[in-house]
Amino acid sequence: MMRVRREIAGAKILLVEDNPVNQEVALFILEDFGLHVDVAENGSLALARLQAVAPGHYDLIFMDMQMPVMDGLTATQEIRKNPDFGKLPIVAMTANVMPEDRQGCFQSGMNDFVSKPIFPEALAQVLLRWIPPRAAGDLAWGAT
Repeated sequence: MMRVRREIAGAKILLVEDNPVNQEVALFILEDFGLHVDVAENGSLALARLQAVAPGHYDLIFMDMQMPVMDGLTATQEIRKNPDFGKLPIVAMTANVMPEDRQGCFQSGMNDFVSKPIFPEALAQVLLRWIPPRAAGDLAWGAT
């Protein structure tokens, strides 16, 4: 986990999660890694957040699958319709761990999968897989 702090500290994460306890756990871990985290309580709010920032603002999205208003699969499909967010890593963060759940995540346009309950080691592996190492002050994936 020290590697996360060393290689990607300062990365910006959008956490899309409706459950307050899951939000709290994920925020604690991600902020402990030195990451900046914004929270959206459903897919619709996540889309609004993305529309309000420049492409490249976020380095990665953690997306719950089951949420009120707009679920994670629908939100991911909507995000992928915008070419500005085509390369933005979206990672399912869900208790739905059956093979068909994973398949649905990938079919919707998600890049990876992490299961709940949330473990720091699992989050660290996913973060390091999708966010390139950066020097202090480096910009996010889409910025030039």
